Amino acid sequence: MKPMTQAVAIAAGMAAGAAVAYTVTHDQRKVSKTVHKMARSAEKALADIDRMVQHYTR
Repeated sequence: MKPMTQAVAIAAGMAAGAAVAYTVTHDQRKVSKTVHKMARSAEKALADIDRMVQHYTR
């Protein structure tokens, strides 16, 4: 996956997650924590996909 595509995917996921988290709770600390966890998970998933693609396209 190209770096720009990854960045767009991460940003879109973070925006959607932030919107959902905000509607569920208005506690700013919980929203920040949830968005941070989602961003970390999205980055890990993209890294895992990138490793799998590299492994199978050798």
